[in-house]
Amino acid sequence: MRRRTLFILIAVVAAAAILIVGVVAAGAKGSSNLSSISVQQLLQNVATRAHDTTAMNGEFAWSNDLLGTSSLLSLSGDQTPSGLASLLQGGSGRVWLQNGKARIESQGQSGDFVAIVNGTTAWTWDSMTNTATRYTLPTPSGTPMPSPSASIDPATAIADLVQKLAPTATLSVSGQEVVAGQDAYILKLAPVSPITTFGSAEVAIDGHRWVPLRVQLFAKGSDTPVLSAGFKSVSYSPGSDSLFTFTPPSGAAVVHKDLSKSLQAAPSQPKAVKSHEPLTLSQAQAAAPFLLTPSSTPAGLAFKGAFVTPTASRGTPSNVSHARVAVLHYGAGFGSLWIVETPATAQQTRQIEQQLGQLSMIGKATVNGAPATKLQTSLGSAVTFTQGDVRVVVGGLVPYGDITQVASSLR
Repeated sequence: MRRRTLFILIAVVAAAAILIVGVVAAGAKGSSNLSSISVQQLLQNVATRAHDTTAMNGEFAWSNDLLGTSSLLSLSGDQTPSGLASLLQGGSGRVWLQNGKARIESQGQSGDFVAIVNGTTAWTWDSMTNTATRYTLPTPSGTPMPSPSASIDPATAIADLVQKLAPTATLSVSGQEVVAGQDAYILKLAPVSPITTFGSAEVAIDGHRWVPLRVQLFAKGSDTPVLSAGFKSVSYSPGSDSLFTFTPPSGAAVVHKDLSKSLQAAPSQPKAVKSHEPLTLSQAQAAAPFLLTPSSTPAGLAFKGAFVTPTASRGTPSNVSHARVAVLHYGAGFGSLWIVETPATAQQTRQIEQQLGQLSMIGKATVNGAPATKLQTSLGSAVTFTQGDVRVVVGGLVPYGDITQVASSLR
């Protein structure tokens, strides 16, 4: 159980590095002495053998060039955020993963941050505010998790995954490197869409331990990662249990938060969720009379389907027919563009624009002569505005010019 928990922690760290922070791949490059391997065999080794590693620690560093000097958590134009916000811009530190426990010590641009997870308790400490926060976590379920190979054959599952992925992206073992002092395979995911701004994702996997050492995301046409995350050095020797205990520094403010109820695990037998086929454009317009549709779409962004979902807002009865969210999908795979629309009052529009105006990474734009706000990055972009009484968000992993062309043609 502890081995499995460690493997989950490793996977979570890798996923978080991709969707939120990204860690600078700081391992030394060079030729490794590994034998050749297929994508399927590499993934099968990760699925069946990575959990044999019960301890992993080392120097860690990360960078985030997606938003330049802006931070997702910077408010009111503040370019010197503290704590976790500063870490989103980049930093370095050390990570310990051991028998289901984790410790992260990071030095950001504006202060240090410590996070420890040990069983049902977690601690964080921010040096800038000298605040320690203790979280009470849910008690793990008494039902043991099944082994990955107990209910499904890994080789079959991986073959199915590669086949399902094939229409939108390709997987390959693009090479070998020495990363954090370890011989590693480079697993590369590359989209097949010709219009996407997303170039590729690369994961360095230890060729002997089968655990991820580094994650990198690249914009199309660039050899420099936009987001990256990885070990500079790594050891698989266990550390002292004292690493996973925490005593607040003298004079620190201590805050207690109970997450045991809000983060309770889902029921063991959840209710079945009905799947719905995408609507045609005419069906979506009938279900959402407010719907705006584009009169012009760039090549490669053909209409793929729509979804209309009832939504309950504060003070609005759930049976009000116009309380809906409509989503239009154009393009395919990583070359997709999405249009999200919902009715909005003048007051709601003012509140939205006020909140967006506090985020430093948001820029100003115009759509059809009306004020709009945009988030433009090398990997993907979005623009949001109000047209009539409809709030619209248009975004995707496609060039910003395509997004504004579609937005400007909405009628």
